[in-house]
Amino acid sequence: IQVLTNIIVVAIENKRLAKEHIRQAKIEKELELAHEMQSMLFPGALPDNDKLQIAAFYQPHEQVGGDYYDFIELNENEVLFCVADVSGKGVSAALLMANFQANLRAMAAYKNSLVEIVFELNKKVMGNAKGEKFITLFIAKYHLKNRILKYINAAHNPPLLKNDNTIEQLHTGSTGLGMFETIPSINQGEVKIEKNSLLICYTDGVVELENEKEEPFGTEKLKDLINSDHKYME
Repeated sequence: IQVLTNIIVVAIENKRLAKEHIRQAKIEKELELAHEMQSMLFPGALPDNDKLQIAAFYQPHEQVGGDYYDFIELNENEVLFCVADVSGKGVSAALLMANFQANLRAMAAYKNSLVEIVFELNKKVMGNAKGEKFITLFIAKYHLKNRILKYINAAHNPPLLKNDNTIEQLHTGSTGLGMFETIPSINQGEVKIEKNSLLICYTDGVVELENEKEEPFGTEKLKDLINSDHKYME
């Protein structure tokens, strides 16, 4: 009787484990599909010419995440680009970011003002997330002929601009999106981009990455890396 009981218990446990394995495989497959769908949100090709050279790299902490970047050609002289990050990780952050991408691209097509875009995006994020999540955003518009960069930093990690052998952080902007029903104030920054300048936009996954001693990479090391790898040329 004891032997038969043990056999039955093992058989039941094996059946349970088999069902759990099937369930995990199904979840894994769905996450792989979500990862593929999310990858489609990012621009497929970025410019590499005598006016602009743009490169991007994205690696989520999990299969899907809440980081997002985009590049949009508005007309022959102007481009719009952004980097954003949803609070939290996983599927819920990815879904909110997908909705955010759709709203941003729709607004970029008919709104000329960055202030208006950020103001409206805040309302969309608040309506969708109900105050449970927020989004940090750096959004900029660049004019190819006069080399003027207009931008708004909505509580995002400040991009680093190496301009004429100096590095400055682009802080000017507002609070994050979805933190308040109405953003208290939105300030737009403006800077002249010199020839052969370098602009690094990133999320907290870069500067908060820790080594084996639990020391974060930090902004200063990122600046040192820019200075050592990028040479300003007249």
